[in-house]
Amino acid sequence: MKNYLYSIMMLLISISITAQDFQGKAFYTSKTTIDPNFGENLPPDRKKRIMERLKANMEKNYELVFDNATSLFYEQKQLDVSGGNGRFNFMSFMSPIQGTLHKQFASNTFTNRVELFGKFFLIKDTLLDRKWVLTGESKTIGKYTAYKATITREVPQEVFQFGRQSNREANDPPKMRTVNITAWFTPQIPVSTGPEKHGGLPGLILEVSSDRTTMLCTKVVINPKEKIKIKEPKKGTVVGLAEYEKIRTEKITEMREMYGRNRGQGGGRGGFRSR
Repeated sequence: MKNYLYSIMMLLISISITAQDFQGKAFYTSKTTIDPNFGENLPPDRKKRIMERLKANMEKNYELVFDNATSLFYEQKQLDVSGGNGRFNFMSFMSPIQGTLHKQFASNTFTNRVELFGKFFLIKDTLLDRKWVLTGESKTIGKYTAYKATITREVPQEVFQFGRQSNREANDPPKMRTVNITAWFTPQIPVSTGPEKHGGLPGLILEVSSDRTTMLCTKVVINPKEKIKIKEPKKGTVVGLAEYEKIRTEKITEMREMYGRNRGQGGGRGGFRSR
């Protein structure tokens, strides 16, 4: 019955969107909790300093602009609070959402422009076909009635370690783990998108919790006076998602080895886990 209602709602959204010139903006705030096992080998004072930087870096604001066919999701600019002093900012690298993300609804594809060690990449690939389960639960978010949907997926278990060798070789397949995702969407805003790569529901996603990250919509503007122009990112080296993940893993390995060498020159050691 729930799947039947899902199909009906998606059909109504399709009819609604094609019948109007629909545009909007949604603003989100995100918070990410830190792995409780983080920094277990660090001295307490150093762990405290890093925890403070991580907390500031993992509370961010984002904007999602959308129309009938596409959406663009990106972080709102803010001052650097990492204390990186010009060096590579690992705190930013740990951010749960990277770069600018453009989605095409009809083709179910995306373009994600990201920066990795000073080089820009255009990751072009297909969005996952997510089979959401509607629970029938609802709540009010702002002035909208939102409905709950859930899904589980397998993601790589990533561990960043400084000053010590990892048991996993760079070319070894990553260990996978199960992540539970909960989304709250509203059919009152008839567009099948949401923050990051989340979407595929019969309405805009206003809240989503994935692993340790929760994103909440704080404001929605429908059909603003100034017409929205959504442009797909263009500048960067074009790669597929699998190719980019391979490049990223190699770079992480290089940085881990660099920190290992620095340990012999007086550096500390520690580790932290990504989402």
